[in-house]
Amino acid sequence: MTNILLLIAAILAAYLLIGYLLHLVIFPEKKPDVSAYFKPGDVFYSKVEGFRQTVVKQENGLVHCHVELDPHAPGPPEHIHTGFDEVVEIENGEVNMRCAGKETVIRPGESFLIKKGVPHKFWNSTGETIRVKGSMAFPEKFAFTLSQVYGYMDENPNFAQSKSMIFQITMMQQVGFDSYIAGPPVFMQKLIGFLSTPLSRLAGMKTYYERYHSPIKA
Repeated sequence: MTNILLLIAAILAAYLLIGYLLHLVIFPEKKPDVSAYFKPGDVFYSKVEGFRQTVVKQENGLVHCHVELDPHAPGPPEHIHTGFDEVVEIENGEVNMRCAGKETVIRPGESFLIKKGVPHKFWNSTGETIRVKGSMAFPEKFAFTLSQVYGYMDENPNFAQSKSMIFQITMMQQVGFDSYIAGPPVFMQKLIGFLSTPLSRLAGMKTYYERYHSPIKA
């Protein structure tokens, strides 16, 4: 039994060593400079989720965006951020929110703090476009990978049901996509991403797709 475990450990170590050598050193991805990626007026938009983010500025490692929700926007699945809090206040209408398992409605004049590590989800059940008050600031690596995920999802409408979904998302999480599905332990999602990244690269997946490089202009 001990010999079998040692053999499995050796195979896993070899897979990770060779896989990450190929992924990071021999065939590294060509990516733009994230620190200078966004310009004021750039828009990254998810038709699937119904979220539109218009860049106000990028500075000090953060991307500040005006956020809008389309009429009847389903929003993202319930998720967790591990590295940043969110403060939500809207200008008009009302937004549905589930936070820590409790559902509520946010209306103009109300401010809601979502602390990192707390599962949450937004959606718009009305026929009105909802505008978030002011701007929301996101870590620039998260904003960059989010724009990539938006492009990938819209190009693959059945993405959520596809077998490749978990591998593509966990790859993105390795490079800054700080959004984890509520339910499975975050450390398990990170571990899956670490273990599957070399195999995902071999299958043709990337963390940067040039065709999603140019954000839409407002």
